[in-house]
Amino acid sequence: MVMASPEGTELQTFPDGTSKHEINWHNGKKDGWEIKWHSNGQMLSKRKWVDGNPKSPGLIWDENGDRVIIKPDLDRDLCIFCGARIGVCPTNAMFLEYNDRDIWIDQNCTDCLLCTRICPVGALSYPEVARRNTTKI
Repeated sequence: MVMASPEGTELQTFPDGTSKHEINWHNGKKDGWEIKWHSNGQMLSKRKWVDGNPKSPGLIWDENGDRVIIKPDLDRDLCIFCGARIGVCPTNAMFLEYNDRDIWIDQNCTDCLLCTRICPVGALSYPEVARRNTTKI
């Protein structure tokens, strides 16, 4: 028996009617946001899907569908240039230049934002506005 491909929004609820799981489908594939909630109503997770493939949690897309790279803001007054964030980068996309006291992030960045979580002095933070390209930050 051939079943029709799911299309639209699939919503699962808890017995009391509150949302439990929501996913959007397009052409039989997950597409859009998948959101899961706790029974107390708090959001547990939110994941972006494009054409059936999950996207990295840190990825942002502009209105044209182009990827926007999130580059962390560096507070040079706080940074001790210990290199901790470089060791945690899963794609080796971050480089430290001791001479210039600068950080570079290249095109291998997957926007996982682990670098902002590992900084021992809090010198890296999420930017308020996502920036494009692989320029010096």
